Amino acid sequence: MALKERSSVKSRSSFGTLGRVITPNNSTDVADAPVKCVVCLTSGNIAVIPTNNADGSPIAFVGVSAGFIPPFEVRRVMATGTTATVATVED
Repeated sequence: MALKERSSVKSRSSFGTLGRVITPNNSTDVADAPVKCVVCLTSGNIAVIPTNNADGSPIAFVGVSAGFIPPFEVRRVMATGTTATVATVED
């Protein structure tokens, strides 16, 4: 069965069309950053650097559930402070 074609208009509120599990890194941004969002695939902790934050200004979320989406457009997921498995949502 063929998939129905969706509108090609992309916005911050549209669903993503690409996703990948990422390896957190303290010094390297996510490939193709910023991504629309990141989502925790497992429960744990996540530390992110939003698009306009300085390199030394991560924001940590502790004890989040699987499915948690930080309320920021993210450019980096930090290795330090991240225990959850994380995936991107991209266009």
